[in-house]
Amino acid sequence: MKLNKKLIEEFKNSESKLLAVTKYWNLDETNELISQFSEEDAEILVGLWENRVDSLKEKELEREATHFIWNIQTKEIKYILQYCGTIHSLDNIKQIRKIEEICGKQNNWVKVFLQINIDPTKEWWIKIEEIPKFLEELSEVENISLIWFSAIWKWECSEEEKRKEFKLLKQLRSKYLQNWIVSAGTSRDYKIAIEEEIEIIRVGNSLIEE
Repeated sequence: MKLNKKLIEEFKNSESKLLAVTKYWNLDETNELISQFSEEDAEILVGLWENRVDSLKEKELEREATHFIWNIQTKEIKYILQYCGTIHSLDNIKQIRKIEEICGKQNNWVKVFLQINIDPTKEWWIKIEEIPKFLEELSEVENISLIWFSAIWKWECSEEEKRKEFKLLKQLRSKYLQNWIVSAGTSRDYKIAIEEEIEIIRVGNSLIEE
């Protein structure tokens, strides 16, 4: 595995930060990849994306640097909170209450993204009109810090559609969370996300030089 230095330079020349999607690799591969970031490169690396509790237990990565993005199972919340400092996929009021309860018992804290549905073809995640309800719920908890918006994206869409998605997320941020940041994009569209000034972009396979 060889780190894609060209991609790293693209991020260094932008205002965007990189969330490395390490869910694809085992512990040795993850460590090998991360070791290739120079001290200067590391300034663009905001964290590591994991999505399975078994992998979290096996890798035992630094909690503050580990981000969880996947459907949250209630029975797994205590483990997610044990190993992850940030959750990107919060989309349920009951999850908020359970996370707050467990954080209280663990004397712990967590940062969260609200996972917003900006794809009208999908029926799940937080609908745009539901955002105020979630903001109100989060204003009443002590151990959860809401700092970002996250988004579910269309897998197949045109460049124009993708730019519209990114612009909509920024509009929502301006309306509800003016001083906070947006997390979106993948290896497929990271160049567009950089151009649209998305603050945190999730990149996996493109991190590896072909």
